[in-house]
Amino acid sequence: MKKVFVMLSLGLLVAGTSFAQDAPVKERKARTERSGREGVRKENITPEQKAEKRAQMLTKKYNLTQAQQEKVRALYLQQAQERTAFKAQRDANAPGNQQQREAMKAKHEQWNAEFQKILTKEQYAQYQNDQKARASRFEGKGGHKGHKMKNRTQKAEQKS
Repeated sequence: MKKVFVMLSLGLLVAGTSFAQDAPVKERKARTERSGREGVRKENITPEQKAEKRAQMLTKKYNLTQAQQEKVRALYLQQAQERTAFKAQRDANAPGNQQQREAMKAKHEQWNAEFQKILTKEQYAQYQNDQKARASRFEGKGGHKGHKMKNRTQKAEQKS
């Protein structure tokens, strides 16, 4: 009788733990359904869609005028097209090329300069504050190799 009871309890224990592993997948599906991003991937978005989405977001955030909206949309369309071409070129060549990274940094600086010309001083100051806040959020998470190296050097300097 004891053996039967022990076998039943072990069976229930194993069955209970196997059902517990399915919960995160269901939870993840529920989150994607709630957010409306079901099956949407970044690769499926065209450069025009990226530019439009970014322009709308910046319009809400920084209260852009109609003329600024058009300029920002054109700038981000150009940027999205250049990034798409850059990624295609990068994939064809060896990934992680230092020259390609430097070229992308130079392009980014050029885009920032053009973006600064579009916005007013107050809007650009708010934009810079938002960028600094965003960078500080990701600083400790190590999402980018450059940030990891920066964090390591800062930690090494603090220990010294």
